[in-house]
Amino acid sequence: MTPYQFLLTHKWKILFCIYLLSIFFSAFTKTQLTPDFFPEELNSDQPTIVYLADPGTEDKKLINELSLAFNVVVPGDDPSIKDGHELSFINRSKALKQKLQDKNIGKYHLIGSGVMGSVAMNLAVIDSNQVQSLALVSSYGVEEFELLGGYHLNHAIYSFRYGSLILLKYLIPDFGTIERIDEWIHTTRIQLNSDQRKIRKTISRIDQPVLLIHIEDSGQLEGLSLEHKRIIPQSIYLSVNAASDKYRREIIKFLASFDDGNAVSRFDASPDRLAASVLPFDKGNSVRASGKSLWMLMLFIFMATMVSEDLTCIGTGLLVAQGVIGFIPGTAACLIGIFAGDMGIYLGGRLLGRGALTKAPFKWFITETDIQKSHQWFQSKGPAIILASRFIPGSRFPTYLSAGIIGAGFWMFMIFFGLAALIWTPILVGVSMKIGQQMISYFALYQDYALWVFIGLLISMYFIFKVLIPSFTFKGRRLLVGKFNRITQWEFWPSYVIYFPACFYIIWLWFRYRSITVFSAANPGIEDGGFIKESKSGILNSISKTDSLACFELIENTDSHESLDCVIDFMSRNELNFPIVLKPDTGERGNGVLIPKGETELKASLKKMGDRFIIQEYIDGSEFGVFYIRFPEEETGSIFSVTRKEYMKIKGDGRHTLEELILLHDRAVSLAEVHIDRHAEHLYDVPSDGELIPLVELGTHARGALFYDASDVVTPELEKEIDLISKSFEGFFFGRYDIKVPDEEHLKTGKGIKVIELNGVTSESTDIYDPKNSYFNAVRVLCKQWKIAYEIGYQNRKLNPDAGSGLLRLLSLLR
Repeated sequence: MTPYQFLLTHKWKILFCIYLLSIFFSAFTKTQLTPDFFPEELNSDQPTIVYLADPGTEDKKLINELSLAFNVVVPGDDPSIKDGHELSFINRSKALKQKLQDKNIGKYHLIGSGVMGSVAMNLAVIDSNQVQSLALVSSYGVEEFELLGGYHLNHAIYSFRYGSLILLKYLIPDFGTIERIDEWIHTTRIQLNSDQRKIRKTISRIDQPVLLIHIEDSGQLEGLSLEHKRIIPQSIYLSVNAASDKYRREIIKFLASFDDGNAVSRFDASPDRLAASVLPFDKGNSVRASGKSLWMLMLFIFMATMVSEDLTCIGTGLLVAQGVIGFIPGTAACLIGIFAGDMGIYLGGRLLGRGALTKAPFKWFITETDIQKSHQWFQSKGPAIILASRFIPGSRFPTYLSAGIIGAGFWMFMIFFGLAALIWTPILVGVSMKIGQQMISYFALYQDYALWVFIGLLISMYFIFKVLIPSFTFKGRRLLVGKFNRITQWEFWPSYVIYFPACFYIIWLWFRYRSITVFSAANPGIEDGGFIKESKSGILNSISKTDSLACFELIENTDSHESLDCVIDFMSRNELNFPIVLKPDTGERGNGVLIPKGETELKASLKKMGDRFIIQEYIDGSEFGVFYIRFPEEETGSIFSVTRKEYMKIKGDGRHTLEELILLHDRAVSLAEVHIDRHAEHLYDVPSDGELIPLVELGTHARGALFYDASDVVTPELEKEIDLISKSFEGFFFGRYDIKVPDEEHLKTGKGIKVIELNGVTSESTDIYDPKNSYFNAVRVLCKQWKIAYEIGYQNRKLNPDAGSGLLRLLSLLR
C-alpha cells in the first residue's frame, strides 16, 4: 500500500488523531482567571475600596484613578468555594467576606459591576458593619429583566450556555485564541447556581448609601437599573454614555460625599421613594431594548433558533408582549436564525451526500428508504413539500437534509424555503404575542411552576393528538389497541429493554472469565465470532455440507443492469423461477430482505440493494430456527432450542377491505403499521369470502411472524443432522440456523433441511418470543445463552490464545 493509499484509507482515523493531539496541546494554552490583587500594605490614612467586576472586565483606568486616593482591593476570580458549596451570588459573597477578614480589611467601600454586582449586593447585606457604601455599575439583579424573565426559563438557558461553553473549552482546539473562555464559564456558573428570586429581597435590605450607574449600550437593559433605583429608595441614579469618563468621576464624587457627611442612607430617604420601594413589580414599567442591548438580544434569539425554532418564536412573542423587544426586530432575529440554521442543514446534506446515511447520528433518523421517497417526492412536488414541511414540526430536519443529500436545486430550495419561513415566522411570533398580552397579568402567578406547566402541556398535547383525536375513527381506535398491545406484551418491546437486565449478568461474566470479549472466540471460524456485521455469504460458504444449503450467490451491486444480468444468469444456471430472495450480505432482523415475484419487481428491488447482496433460491415449506451449541472439548453438540415460525395469514369475508381485516385481526393489529405499509398498494382491495391473504413472507418477529417454542420436534435424528452440518463448518460452535423443511415430519427425521441463514454469537434463542413465555423467562434464557457463549469462548481461547477479537475491534463495529 502506497502512502497515498494509506492516507486515503485511514483519513478519518488520522484526522481524529490529529484532533485529539490538538485538544491535548491546546489545553496548555488556556487562559487563567484573574488572581487576587491586594496592596502589600494598606495606607491607614486612606479609605479602602473593594472592587468586584466580572472576570476580564475590570476597568483599569478606574482602578488607577481610585488608587490615587484610596486603597484599592480587587479580589480574584477563584471559582472554588469552601465547604463544598456551589458557586453562586450568596456563596461567592460569603467567601469574599471571609477572605477580606483573613486579610484584615476593616471598613471599606464596595463597587460592583455586571454579574458581580449581585455578589456586591449580597456582600453589602451580610457584611453591613464593614461596608460603608455601595456603587453598582450596570449591575445584574432582579430576574424580571433577565433573558425571558423567569427562574426556570432562564436557568434552562444558563444550562445550555454553560454546557456549550464547556464543550467549546474542552472540545475545540483554540490554542488560546478564545481568551475569555474561562471568564465566561466562571460568570455563567454564578448565574446557573444562583436563585435570582432572592435578589429582590436582598436589595430591599441594603441600608448603605448607594450609587446606581447605567452604562448606555453596555448590553444591560436600562429597565433593570431603574428597578434597582425604585427598590433602593436612598440610591442616586445616573445614565451615562459608554464612551464617557463621567461615570468614573461620579464614583469618585460619590465616595467623597461620604467623607463630607452628605451621603444618604435608607433612613434618610424621602417618604415617597420609601413608599414606592415596597410596591410589587409592575411589568408595565419594562423598558424596550435599544442600541447594543437590542443587538445582543437579537443575537441571543438568533442562537436560540438553532436549538428550537418554534419555541424560540413563541418565546420571542412573549418578549414582544412584555415590551422588551419590538415585533419587527424580534421576528427578524427569528427569521434570520431559522433561515441560517435550515440552510445549513440543506448544505450539510449536499456536502455529506448519501454516504451520511451509513454513519451516526444520521442513520438513527433517516433510512435509505426515506431518501428514496424524498427523491421521488422532490422530483414531482419539491416546492410543495418544502412549503408544507415548515408547517409540520418534526418533518423539517429529514426533509431539508434529504433535499441536500439527493441534490435538490439550490435556488429552488432557498426560494421556497425562504417563502415558507417568511409566512410561518411572523404568524407564530404574532400569535404568541397576542396570547402573551392576554396572559401577561397571570404570568407571575404560575412562573414558579413554569417547568411543570410546560411538561403538563406537552403531556396534554400528546394525549389530544395521539389518543383523543385518533379515537374518533375506527382505524384510530384499532391502532391505539395495537399500541396498547405493544406496550403491555413484552415480546413487542424494544430489544434494549429486553436485554437491559441481562446486561448486568454479562458484566458479571466479564469478571468471572476475566475478559470482556472472550465471547467473540465462541466461533473462531466466523469473523469476530459473528458479533455484528458478519458476512452472511462468508458464513454460508464455510459450510462444507452444501446439500443442506439453499442455493445462493454473492453479487457486487456496482451497476443495476449488470446486477440484473448476474441474477438472471444465477437463476438460469440453477434452474430457478420466481419468486427469488434478495438480502444484504450484512444485516439483521430481516432488514433489507426482499422477495421479488417477477422481473419488474426484481428491477425495482435491485435499486434498493446495497453494494453487496445475496441472491438466494426461495424455498417453500415450513421455517424453523434451530439454536445449536457444542463445547470444544466435546465430540458432539446439542440443540439448545427450536423455534417454529408461522407466517401470519388473514381470511377474507367478502365485505371488509384488506386494511380493515388487518385492523380487526387480534394479532395483526399489534403490528398494524408494519402490515399496512407493506401492503399499501392493496389496502382497499376486498378479499373474497374464505380467501387467505399472507401478511408475512419472512420468518422475522419484528415484521409480523409468529414464534412458538418447538422443543417437541427435537429428535436424535434431528440432532445428528444438525451436528453433521455444524461440524462441516470448521470453527463453528455456537449460533442459530434458520432453516426450511417441507414439513414438520421431515424436520423430526432430519430430512430435507435447507439452511437459509446461520447467525453467530449474538443470535437469540428465538423461542423466548413464544407468547406463552414471560419476560422473566426470556431474560433467564438470554442469561443462560450468554453464559454458554462465554464458556465456549473461554475454552477456545485456552486452545488458541489468539482466538476472538479485541475490545477496540468490537467497539469499532458498533459505529
